[in-house]
Amino acid sequence: MTGQSSSLRQACKLCQRRKIKCDGLPTCGNCLGVQINCEYTLPRRRGPKPGRWRNRFTHGPDADTEQADSPSSRRRSPSYAPSSSPPSASASASAAVAVWSPEAPLAAIGTTDDDGPSFSLQLPHHSLPPAAAHSPFPLAESIALTRCFFETPSNQAETAIAVHLGLLTALQAAVPSMTTAALAHKCVDLYTRYVFGAFPLCHEASVRANIDRFYIPLLDAGDGNDENWAHVALCLATETEHDRIATLRSLAFLTALCANVAYVVSDTLLPQKLLVAPLFLRAARRVLATYEDYDLEYPDSSSIRIRTLFSSAIQSATGMLGEAFHVLNQAGLIAMSMRLYDERSLQGLDPVEETLLRNTFWQLYISDQTALVMKGRAVTIHEALFQTEFTIEPQSPRQVPLLMHDGYSDGAKLEESLAAGFHVICRLWTMASRVVHGIKSLARREGVDNHVESSENRASTVARLSATYFEVITLTDDFPSASFPAAPAVSSGSQLDSGTSPGSSCRGEHHLLEMLQRQRTSYLVTLHTVKALVLSSAAQCGMAEVLGISQAGPSTLAMKQIEVAQDFSHILESVPFLHLQTEGEHCSEKIRWIGSMLLEIAHDAASEVVKTRATQCAMRLVDMLARLDSKASDVLGQQMMIYQL
Repeated sequence: MTGQSSSLRQACKLCQRRKIKCDGLPTCGNCLGVQINCEYTLPRRRGPKPGRWRNRFTHGPDADTEQADSPSSRRRSPSYAPSSSPPSASASASAAVAVWSPEAPLAAIGTTDDDGPSFSLQLPHHSLPPAAAHSPFPLAESIALTRCFFETPSNQAETAIAVHLGLLTALQAAVPSMTTAALAHKCVDLYTRYVFGAFPLCHEASVRANIDRFYIPLLDAGDGNDENWAHVALCLATETEHDRIATLRSLAFLTALCANVAYVVSDTLLPQKLLVAPLFLRAARRVLATYEDYDLEYPDSSSIRIRTLFSSAIQSATGMLGEAFHVLNQAGLIAMSMRLYDERSLQGLDPVEETLLRNTFWQLYISDQTALVMKGRAVTIHEALFQTEFTIEPQSPRQVPLLMHDGYSDGAKLEESLAAGFHVICRLWTMASRVVHGIKSLARREGVDNHVESSENRASTVARLSATYFEVITLTDDFPSASFPAAPAVSSGSQLDSGTSPGSSCRGEHHLLEMLQRQRTSYLVTLHTVKALVLSSAAQCGMAEVLGISQAGPSTLAMKQIEVAQDFSHILESVPFLHLQTEGEHCSEKIRWIGSMLLEIAHDAASEVVKTRATQCAMRLVDMLARLDSKASDVLGQQMMIYQL
């Protein structure tokens, strides 16, 4: 036991030469401070070294030749370039050595010297991501790089090639009438047209460039053909460690975006959705798994955006909230670890990355505000948990366009309106959360303190909450799309032409204006949901005066709630049905919540008139859920059956 402890706490070479105390970590604090390699001299062991140890940590000429000669190495080398003949052994050997080059931030290279075998963990500071270079934790780099041993770079490359080749093969078999690139471009078209206004989480030019890079045509032999493997390996090939991770992130995000779109849009827009959606989702999750350890230690905007898309796709596909909420909460934890609530955390970043991080944080923030109000799940982003002040701005002073505006002169102005509308929706949920939380806090204090609070303080609190509520319900006049003409309504049978050129969905005036109309649908659904939520909280807590309804009895409040629910139903029936479908399970959950509220009113009402009107309005919402083919419709339908019994 003593020998083991002394071996674990052995000083590195630098600390031995300088005769200073060494903490014994893989990269000790002294070496980390001066940014040099931290090397340890391992004691010699008697007897021959195990062959497995030599093959893993020693890369001599014999080991390289043996690895290069194996069929699997020739076929699955990440640097294998396409050709008419298999690659040579020397080329494969070079690829194997390149994987473990000293330029990589993780390089475990076995060497020998006079004192015995030496293990070196190289840490080039300049190659680390910005978040790691400015990490508040002094040993964060060494911890993250050690975790990467669980998946070596060569295994990451091989897994990514196999997964992507399998995806391309399956997509070609599922949709033989379209190329995989055309299918991916169509998914991006649908995303920008129907989803971007509510979830501005992508840079269109970069995504389309990645489609042309990753979604390549294959030969007929599929994933069993060595030349197909070589073509996919070439499109994923990189020269440095940083580029390799960036490539995997780009591939995972693009595939996750296609999965999300395929699950949420109507089959009238994407007839092949049931065939391709599971393929995209499985492939995206497998690619993320190859570098997930690194991703959690060194996150960027894609780390959060990918998980947000996963959560929406899983919820739309299965209706299973546990898995979807787990993935979404993981995205929230990453945002909290990056301290995106602090404006200083975004300083010095690339303008596109800054804009995406900002939009991603606000998307997660309003998602958690919605969960707080609707009591749907535990939240991870809350002001009480912030370690610094909540200083992030809604928009960046260096705002950059995220969409392509070719062929439309007002494209930049329209995107500014989309960004402004997105933040109006954020304000809606933020203020609604404050009103609901304030109502419940005031009611809780009065219940605990037995009305000890002074009348002046109570009146001031009620006035402040009333002002916030009236600001919420008057935000309709401030919605930016009012300055643009309304886009023509879209019929449920209209489809995008699969033969259109990439980006065409954003180049026409009709498509750009329809994006605003789609965002306005999201805004109207949110506004009427917020009204119902605030009114329900005020009625339950006996705080109707916050809403300007003084001396209102239970029947009056119940009728008021039914009127708000009827307005909500009218909005659902007046907006394009395609927009409701692309809202996905988020819209269905709002419908389910208001329907449950109506059923509760009908159950508790003493008046037969109130009972009848609440039931009729609830049935309208059940019918809407049935049309949307929502997983939430089963829950509400079962509640209706129980009530009728």
